[in-house]
Amino acid sequence: YEGVQLMADDVKILGMPPESGRWLLIIIGTIIELCLCAVYAYSIISVPLKKVFTTSVADGGFGLTVSAMQMSLPYIASLAFFALTMPLVGKYIEKYGPRKVGMLGGVIVGLGWILGSMATSPMMLMILYGVIAGIGVGIAYNCPITTAARWFPDKRGLAVGLTLLGFGFSAYITGKMSDIISASFGGVFASMKILGIAFLILIVVLSMFLVFPPAGWCPAGWKPPVAAAGGKKTDYMRDEMAKNKAFYGLWICYVIGALAGLMAIGVAKPAGLEVAANAMIAEADITQKLTDLTLIFAFCNAIGRPLFGTLTDKLTPPRTAILSYVVIIVASLLMY
Repeated sequence: YEGVQLMADDVKILGMPPESGRWLLIIIGTIIELCLCAVYAYSIISVPLKKVFTTSVADGGFGLTVSAMQMSLPYIASLAFFALTMPLVGKYIEKYGPRKVGMLGGVIVGLGWILGSMATSPMMLMILYGVIAGIGVGIAYNCPITTAARWFPDKRGLAVGLTLLGFGFSAYITGKMSDIISASFGGVFASMKILGIAFLILIVVLSMFLVFPPAGWCPAGWKPPVAAAGGKKTDYMRDEMAKNKAFYGLWICYVIGALAGLMAIGVAKPAGLEVAANAMIAEADITQKLTDLTLIFAFCNAIGRPLFGTLTDKLTPPRTAILSYVVIIVASLLMY
């Protein structure tokens, strides 16, 4: 199905003029990213998973002795394989298009969740869920982002930020859905299986609408800025980028920025339970409230993406990056 008609003189998106229809691609991309970022809800589902692993066989569990580090391995593996896969897929998005690559990633993500629901130990969960789903996320992640960036050359930061809104909200939405499904359909493993099926269907179907605009297309009334004579080159192929010192500086800054958020996301609920235990509050009395409290984190994570995307369009990327790192430093000092 061609959601976008690629006639150079009559570009349409779902039957709409591209200037209005391209916003539908943002909504589609946001939903895809929401499904992909379900890995951020691991801190919520890890609590009932650990309970199943450590409950005695007689009581329906696996009777294992599981450490906090062992329970964190699936999360670590998913992020590692997500990060390792993502840069390798870029050239295939260019070659085969975001539709085909996104659909492939969606299938692998869904399978990772479904197979993960059959795990009998943290190590098995790490392989079935962490490795497989992580690879799927790495494959599909850039498809909605590059699509949004191509259709919004005039508002690239805002478009990418709005697309990644789903990535920020996913931790709360997926965690909440997991709790509801677990209570209604027989536990956390049933929840993982149902969510896996849903993610597979949603990502595959929605990826069918992802397509790049025709070469040279621009929004009505907008013209690409003219590069100044003798100005610095801004577009690089991957091999060229790897030889640029600025890339390594940017990469280090990104690692520092991502490290703070990913560490907080990965241990949010277990850390909350530990604080509650120190305050003599029973897990049964606080676990639901802790899931609800992740809404604050998810909301700020989500809203920050289009906010800083818009600032990038207006202030330039270096100034916006400096501002974001200042915010991270101040927040970290306040937590300390």
